[in-house]
Amino acid sequence: MSASNKWVIITGGSSGIGAALLRRLISCEPQLNCLAVGRRHEKLKDAKRQALLSHGSSSSDRIKLVAADVSTPDGISSIISALPPNAPVKYVIHNAGLLGPIAPLMDIDRETWRQVVATNLEAPLFLTQALIPNLKQCAAGGDLPRVLHVSSGAAVNAYEGWGPYCITKAGLNMMYRCLSAELSQHGILVGSVRPGVVDTPMQDVVRGFDGPAEHFPAHEKFHDLHRNRKLESPDTVATYLHWLLSEINGDEFGAEEKDIRNSKEDSRWIKFSEDQKTG
Repeated sequence: MSASNKWVIITGGSSGIGAALLRRLISCEPQLNCLAVGRRHEKLKDAKRQALLSHGSSSSDRIKLVAADVSTPDGISSIISALPPNAPVKYVIHNAGLLGPIAPLMDIDRETWRQVVATNLEAPLFLTQALIPNLKQCAAGGDLPRVLHVSSGAAVNAYEGWGPYCITKAGLNMMYRCLSAELSQHGILVGSVRPGVVDTPMQDVVRGFDGPAEHFPAHEKFHDLHRNRKLESPDTVATYLHWLLSEINGDEFGAEEKDIRNSKEDSRWIKFSEDQKTG
C-alpha cells in the first residue's frame, strides 16, 4: 500500500479548528490526502486557499472538498463517494458541531432538538460506521487508524442555555468509550479530546447572545475569556490534536478523554509544541 493513498477526513473543515487542522496536516504529513467537509462550499474553498498559502500550491491535489451536511444520510453518502474506491483512511476527526439556540431546555422545540442531536451525536456514529471498510483497509496495511471525537467541557459541566449541546457532548463521550472498546479488536483506535475554549466562530455566537440574562448566566464569563485573551487559538488546538493523533500510543489514545488544559504540564506536549515553533 502506498502511503500517498491514505486519507484523513475532517468534518467542520471550513473554519476554526477544522480549517487549522487542515493547514497543519497538509504541511506536516505530506503522505496524506485530506478530505475537508463543511456545509458551505465557498468557506471550504477559502480554507483550502489558506492551507495552500501556508504550504504551497503544489499540494492542491492532496486536498479534496465536500460540501455536505453530516447530519443527513445524503451528506454521509457524499463523503464516502468523494473517496477513491477502497481508499485507506488513517484519521477521522469528528469536529463538526452545532451549539443550537441559547435558550432553556423548556423552550427547545423538537425540530431544533433533532437537528442538534443529528449533528453532534448521530453524524459521528454513522459516518464512522460508513468508513469502517476504509479504516480496516488502513489497519490491514499495518498503520493503525485513529478516530478522534472533538468533545467539550460541556460534556461534564451543565451550562444553562446550552442544554442540547451539553447533552449531546455527554453522549458523544460515552459513544467514544463504547466505540473504543468495540473497534480496538479491529485495529481501529478511537479517542476523544476537549480542546478548551477556542477562538472560533462558535465563540462569536456565544458572545453575541442578546437574550434574557437568566437564560445564559455564564454569558459574561465568555466575554471575560475573550477580553483577557484566555481563548485557545485554533492553530494551537490543531497542533494538540495532531500530537494526539501522531504521537500518543494506542493504549493511551483511547484510555480516557484528553483535555488540552490538563496537558499544560505534560513534558511530551510541551516538547512537541515547542519543536513546532522552532522547526
